[in-house]
Amino acid sequence: MKSVSIIIPAYNVAGYIEVCLDSILSQTYTDFEVIVVDDGSTDATGHITDGYASLDDRVKVIHLSNQGVSAARNAGIQAAAGMFFLFFDGDDFIEPGTLADLVAEIRDKGADVLIYGYHRYGGGQITQTVYPVFGEGLYEGEAVITELLSRFVGCSAESINRWVRGEKDSFYIENPALWRCMARASLIRENSLTFDVRLKVGEDTVFMSDLLSCAASCYVIHKCYYYLVYRESSVIAVYEKDAAAKLEGKQRLVDSRGDLTKRVLLRSGTDITPFWQGSVIMSVLELAFLYTKGKSVGMPFSRKYGAWLSYAKRPEVRETVSSLKLKFRFSVRYVPFLMLKLGLHFPLFLCAALLNLARYDFVRE
Repeated sequence: MKSVSIIIPAYNVAGYIEVCLDSILSQTYTDFEVIVVDDGSTDATGHITDGYASLDDRVKVIHLSNQGVSAARNAGIQAAAGMFFLFFDGDDFIEPGTLADLVAEIRDKGADVLIYGYHRYGGGQITQTVYPVFGEGLYEGEAVITELLSRFVGCSAESINRWVRGEKDSFYIENPALWRCMARASLIRENSLTFDVRLKVGEDTVFMSDLLSCAASCYVIHKCYYYLVYRESSVIAVYEKDAAAKLEGKQRLVDSRGDLTKRVLLRSGTDITPFWQGSVIMSVLELAFLYTKGKSVGMPFSRKYGAWLSYAKRPEVRETVSSLKLKFRFSVRYVPFLMLKLGLHFPLFLCAALLNLARYDFVRE
């Protein structure tokens, strides 16, 4: 049995996968396996990864028809045999010495999960260095949920009141990407954790939260090992600009978060609903602005409104809006939430359209 299984879903990353695999195979720590899941790539990704597998028996390649990143990672989990799991993306890469450090840390601390920092990388250079927002050290028991999971699963309803007051970083959510953590394989296997195949985006949020809700301990280290490479053609970059795709993604995420909340409640007795209610409410505004960007959606105004309303009027969304304890403030930011509370959906959607015409940039700072 290998110590570490590195699971890499890969879809059309022919221009990046070699750098990714080279950064792994050149590690000084060698007791690992790499499981690349080619998710029906239409470029040379499958051919390139097969070439690596033929030269290094630590590399295994699974070829699937295109089923999405969640299904690809699930296939990787099923094939993995290591004691510790890492989930990397095929267009990113890691620091030399990463595996040696991570294995030593997780063994030394006896933790179920290890969380570390990362670099954003673009144009051949580091553009941002991101350390975990949590203090460095060991988190155990209930603190894993209340202090760590709570910052990954979403933002709270109270975040909205902080934003209305103009507080900085009110909607900050710690990046829940799986490539910034190492986990004991037994934690995943014994709890039958899998990625939600309904999700094409946001699957990391749910899986990371599931994982932490099962962990007895988690160690946070303030050191960066991973390089997150930005590219315009990435799934998330395309998704952020596509109103229909984002609507579908958020609809599915509402369902998935609901199922997650039930699982965590059964495991720990903790209701995590308050941790993510703000995200659901803010998504109503995000979608309104995205759907009213005129020609970008390619449908009549009435159909745009109807599509957006299908999210705004979901029972789970209406319940969340109804439960929002909005604190009055003399601020223009107060207005859209008051309109939501009063059920003034069309005026709110119309306001978003007018603000788009005025080139207002809706940003969660």
